[in-house]
Amino acid sequence: MHSFIFILLAFIFSACSLEEIQPTHDKQLIIAQNFMRKEQLQILQKMAKRKRIQLTIKKLSAQQIRKQIEQNPWNPGFDLIMLDGILEQAIIAHLPFQYKEPQFGLIPLGVSYVPDSVVKVKHFKDLSTKYLWAPADNKVKAILKLHLANAYRKRDTQKKVKQAYLDLLRGFKDHELQFDTYQLQNTLLLCRLDTHLHSLKKEVKRRQFTYALQAPKSFYADYMGVYIIEQCASYNLAKQFVQYLQYRHDRESTFRNAFGFVKKSKKQKLTSFKELLKYRDK
Repeated sequence: MHSFIFILLAFIFSACSLEEIQPTHDKQLIIAQNFMRKEQLQILQKMAKRKRIQLTIKKLSAQQIRKQIEQNPWNPGFDLIMLDGILEQAIIAHLPFQYKEPQFGLIPLGVSYVPDSVVKVKHFKDLSTKYLWAPADNKVKAILKLHLANAYRKRDTQKKVKQAYLDLLRGFKDHELQFDTYQLQNTLLLCRLDTHLHSLKKEVKRRQFTYALQAPKSFYADYMGVYIIEQCASYNLAKQFVQYLQYRHDRESTFRNAFGFVKKSKKQKLTSFKELLKYRDK
């Protein structure tokens, strides 16, 4: 009887030891990205934890991502790319991917302003005849230039189009801002929605944001794209994670606000990523 109990205990302890040294069965996924703040990183890690995914998130520039893919196309050191910005995505646009969605996230360009009895901005074009305005950073200035090059592409041959273009930019002050107290409380700033929510509005809570153009459901936007590496060994897992991101994007305003996205709609009138790339140097 004693020998039987001894054998049973030995078996139990052996099984426990084997369980301790067994590798975990958590799925592994590596994301390369170029923009995330602490809050955004935490959101992705919580998502991964719920799905029992062991998630690694690398911070790389678009140039670094391109270089690693060109050097090792099928195993560059990451499975999924989340790249913020039309111009940044242009750097990898020529590369092959197993899955790509360059307009996964829509980040509106608009004007952040402090409302008072004088400032009344309903449309983007209201700025041109009434106020002085300036870009909050160089990135948003480049994206606006891209959109305007497309929207007013006939300005060199049509006088009315050229005049409308000049009217829009009449109050635009292209200079570097100091972001002192006066400017934060008074200046109308061209920016992306994420900049308004996470920087400008935190400094001055009364700031509001408008991005509407005069045409219904029309606005200028920067895009955040997602890409899965060609012949990715973790393709199914990466695609599942993208679908989970899409689910959160579509249903949760807190998720969209964290990234500066607006909800997608079939009625929205946007210029495609592919079309905008034609005007990079114009």
